[in-house]
Amino acid sequence: MCGNLPRGNRRHAFTLVELMVASGIFMISGLAIMTLFNFGARGFATMANYAVLDKVNRQAMDKLTAEIRQAVQVNTVTTNPAALDLLNGDGLTVTYTFDPNTRQMVRSASDGTRQMLLTNCTLLNFIVYQRNPSNDSFGVFHVATTNWVKEVKLIELTWKTSTSVSPTAAVQSENVQTARIVIRKQNSN
Repeated sequence: MCGNLPRGNRRHAFTLVELMVASGIFMISGLAIMTLFNFGARGFATMANYAVLDKVNRQAMDKLTAEIRQAVQVNTVTTNPAALDLLNGDGLTVTYTFDPNTRQMVRSASDGTRQMLLTNCTLLNFIVYQRNPSNDSFGVFHVATTNWVKEVKLIELTWKTSTSVSPTAAVQSENVQTARIVIRKQNSN
């Protein structure tokens, strides 16, 4: 009957095969778009977390660097748990401690102030050396004398912090900071 209808009155319809092919193409392209969106969103969240983590780490490093450079004396250094106790340029005894259970690095001073510098810290390490780095053939040496407090001229510190993108995602942003800080006001007596 369709063959007898005039050209203007013919009805056009999709066949079942054409509908299935169109549906398949639509589903594949929709899945690809969703995958790209999900990948982009996770990447953006990871970079945003890394930027925040980097900012916090730089602020903590600036605080530590300024105080260590102006230190008058290093009192103690421990490794387990990591801690650094020094007499700062203002005459205060300042202690930087790391608690692996709470994953925090805290600055405590003898005037009663307490400041949390880092959270989500998974590693903190302090190493003391007896000479400043130089360009000659002599390197830095670990402090190996009984009067090591008067010999410390350089403190090397390393820490690692991390945070997850979301509670359900297995993606983490990590940041590692390391520095060698020369003590400039060290007592020589």
